[in-house]
Amino acid sequence: MINKQSLKLNILTFEPIESEVTFSFFKESRDGFYPLFPDEAPNELFRELSKTKGVPLSNLYTGFVTSENADFTVEVDLTKSTHLAKHYYRYLIHEFLTGKGYITCNNLVRDIEVWVKEPKHSGKAYTAFNVFGLRVQIAHVSTFAELLVYYKGLSRILNQDAAGLNELSQDQYSRVLYNKTIFHKKFLTNEARYNLDKVYPVISKEMEPIYGMLRISSPTENKYKKWFSLIRSFISGVLNDDELKKKLSFHSFDFIDSPDRIIHQTRSHSNSIQLGLDNKVTVFTPKANLKKYGPFRLPAKPVKFIMLFFEDDRDYANDFFLAMTRQKLGVSGKPEIDPWGESLYGFVRVKFDLDKDHSLKFTKEGSPLEELHHFLDGITLDTAGFNYVAIYISPFKKDESDDAKNLIYYQIKEILLNHHISSQVIFKESLHSDSFKKFYTLNIASAILAKAGGIPWRLERPAEEELVIGVGAFKSNTIGVRYIGNAFVFSNNGEFREFDCIRASESWMLAPKIKLMLQEYVNKNKDIKRLVIHFYKAMSNEEIKPIRKVLFELGFENLPIIIITINKTDSSDYLAFDVASDDLMPYSGTILNIARHRYLLFNNTRYRNTEMLNIEGWHFPLKLGFKSTHPEMLNDKIIIKELIDQVYQFSRMYWKSVKQQNLPVTVKYPALVAEMFPYFEGEHLPGFGKTNLWFL
Repeated sequence: MINKQSLKLNILTFEPIESEVTFSFFKESRDGFYPLFPDEAPNELFRELSKTKGVPLSNLYTGFVTSENADFTVEVDLTKSTHLAKHYYRYLIHEFLTGKGYITCNNLVRDIEVWVKEPKHSGKAYTAFNVFGLRVQIAHVSTFAELLVYYKGLSRILNQDAAGLNELSQDQYSRVLYNKTIFHKKFLTNEARYNLDKVYPVISKEMEPIYGMLRISSPTENKYKKWFSLIRSFISGVLNDDELKKKLSFHSFDFIDSPDRIIHQTRSHSNSIQLGLDNKVTVFTPKANLKKYGPFRLPAKPVKFIMLFFEDDRDYANDFFLAMTRQKLGVSGKPEIDPWGESLYGFVRVKFDLDKDHSLKFTKEGSPLEELHHFLDGITLDTAGFNYVAIYISPFKKDESDDAKNLIYYQIKEILLNHHISSQVIFKESLHSDSFKKFYTLNIASAILAKAGGIPWRLERPAEEELVIGVGAFKSNTIGVRYIGNAFVFSNNGEFREFDCIRASESWMLAPKIKLMLQEYVNKNKDIKRLVIHFYKAMSNEEIKPIRKVLFELGFENLPIIIITINKTDSSDYLAFDVASDDLMPYSGTILNIARHRYLLFNNTRYRNTEMLNIEGWHFPLKLGFKSTHPEMLNDKIIIKELIDQVYQFSRMYWKSVKQQNLPVTVKYPALVAEMFPYFEGEHLPGFGKTNLWFL
């Protein structure tokens, strides 16, 4: 039996106390006045402007009050001039908060941030704050004005003012508190610059080595319960106030019920995957089933392994070999079967066939990169007859703070790719951790199989022949340049046609790559119906132009392009809570239409199946946005649901871990490529690296 959801959204609805208000407008800017954009001017003002010779609307300003000597004063019907109404409501809320003495600021999307003291996390050197966001919108999910209330996290402000702060450089912080308002440092007023003894820095990531990190929640903590409680407490403690009620008429200070008309669901079997080599079985998760049934497909060629390790780490290399072959050292010092262990073969039906003659021990004195170059140039591997996977036992973590040591990790991968060898890096200390056998080995087995050319599992549905382009991005703080990776998919069976990576500033280079892939695709599939692009951000018209030109050159000028913006991070502003469940997390596959062409997709392991009670994580929803060269397609609910279902299913194809992921691999895989490629010496991704899952 499927339990029915009862979804609530973190939104309050309200109406103005007075729907008709008189405002004054000026042609010249004034301190504290709001600049009007053309589409935000009230209808009544248009009538006034028609009597004049015309004033550019971008040069009109209002303080949401009546003023003497104003250029225009009109009575505005807030129910009709909704753009202006939104800013007026926002102004009223901001005036209320500042009047109550709360610290506020405007964030990047012009929401109001409210900083509420959190004594539990405060210290001698700083004061901690819970930061909440407020967004005014008109009739996105209801028929009223709406206030989206969300939790942003914890922030800290130093108790020492900027004038007396001698141990920190100004470059180490970017935001500051002055006069109950958070400013970016470069936008500080002259008044604040003359009063640095009243300016207090906000602790940044660069300052965390000094003041420590604050964790909002642990990976195993139910974020839905935590956020639900925090937001409700903020509403009852801050917004449910008689002063605010005099400004706006709230219908209730409880979250609104999600209207049925905006709730949708992915297909019933979209979370099913197939395992098994001969007898295919359908399951919900590979975690408990990969070992039992075996992978979906083995590599086309036998797999050989080589080991790379430093001289002092021979014992770690031996330990890994024993772990992969289900052995341990007995009392006699000789290998024997480990009754509590599991081999690589036991997990994915691939034997750990170690090629000892072609394994390499790095010396203490030499450079590992030079030694690896010299070694590989001096041997001949039968890459035509075997798929090779190198196991590199690293003495350094992947996130090593020493850049020189960190670089070795990436450049070893690059050297191996140039010799048609994929690689799996193992941090040596993890081999002796209590969780290695319990958690790591199954993930490692899945990743190794995929790198060797196998398919650990695939979706339980017929393969759909459709060209899908995935574009993900990663910006390295060390390099300071954003790279975008791209992946081309011809079907949903887990086979990627090509990966590549370019600088974000060279995004125009995507078009020629799309042209080549499209030519290959249409040679096999003449009836292509659309081009689907999963993009890591909103795709501009300038970025679409080169792609449209390519389609024209190929004779597909009328082929629809549908771009789905898939935010890299979970949505933490728009949320829904299933109050019919103690855990509050909506069912996986729940879709909410939160605005025009914008959706939330809940992607987790709370399936609509009473037998699946083991929730592996508390993922917040994905936020999806749609854009198309044929806008009418975006009003077709069948097409939209089909495309969201595709996003949902591609999240099931992540083979680096058997744990459920939130992002689809069409965005996640390219982002992994973009994270590693900037550290390669070559200007282009090696050819073998364009068709191999080496980055898992």
